[in-house]
Amino acid sequence: MVDVSRRDFIKGGLLASIALAAAAAGAPLIQYLTSERVVVGKVSGGEKSKLPMKIANKNDLQPDSQIQFMMPLNPDGSRGQHPSILIRLRSELAQKAGTEFKAFSAICTHLGCIVHLEPGDDIYCPCHAGYFDPVTGNVLAGPPKKPLPEIELKIDENGDIYAVGWK
Repeated sequence: MVDVSRRDFIKGGLLASIALAAAAAGAPLIQYLTSERVVVGKVSGGEKSKLPMKIANKNDLQPDSQIQFMMPLNPDGSRGQHPSILIRLRSELAQKAGTEFKAFSAICTHLGCIVHLEPGDDIYCPCHAGYFDPVTGNVLAGPPKKPLPEIELKIDENGDIYAVGWK
């Protein structure tokens, strides 16, 4: 039998605990550093040349309705396909906004669920009952803290609506 002092036993237990903690923290770090990264969107250049991008024509939307589309850039300017909504405002909101059409990111700023326009109401996130103003994108109710990023629009003489970029 090996004679071990109390001090040596505690030192050995402490070193074993440190080694286990380092292994538990190190394994995920090594896995992350050696894993392949996923790039969203096309890797080739020229993504910005897709803007302005035609979304729809004025005649494609009735008042108080939406069309979903994909922006070729994320709000932070990175490449990717970003879900977005084009809204034709009902008359009282159009008067308030000074325009009939507004476009926003369709990704809720709370946890990333997809939002949509509730006819006769506001932009709604079904995951946690977040409500956004269809004129400004500002939060009206629910857990989101940030407004929806807005997309700058341009309408030509034919009534075609173009996404110019993020405001």
